[in-house]
Amino acid sequence: MNLGFYVHQTSDTKLNSDIYQLLNSAIEQNLVDDASLFYNQIDYNPNVKKFGSFNSTDLWSFNGTLVVTSLASLPLAESVVNRIKLIYMYCKDEIASGDLNELMRLLSIDPSMTVVAKSEEDKKEFYRVTKKEIPAIKNFNAEEILKV
Repeated sequence: MNLGFYVHQTSDTKLNSDIYQLLNSAIEQNLVDDASLFYNQIDYNPNVKKFGSFNSTDLWSFNGTLVVTSLASLPLAESVVNRIKLIYMYCKDEIASGDLNELMRLLSIDPSMTVVAKSEEDKKEFYRVTKKEIPAIKNFNAEEILKV
């Protein structure tokens, strides 16, 4: 089983730190065969990583579970024709407050898309905005992501 995350940029944010920790832990615990991070923009990040980092143009070579954290990146991930189980992970901190384009993207997510919230708070915010129920990841770890 391969696990990948697709983020907009690799900067040192709370979300990226959590993702780095999750992917490192998944490798250390042998929960996955391979772990990857895909990005649109690369930036300095001091966190240690035990997984591969690739520009989003390399998504064509990935097979496995791919968690997308950016609404703007979702269409590119959806267009990849490999064997990918695609999951959109809603994290309210990744949504620009008051951005109408982001709101429209959020409302237009394909109903068949697997959508999860990073936390209970994010789950409530997603429901407030969309009136759609989604599951929340109780403990942000690889086991929880792979259960989805």
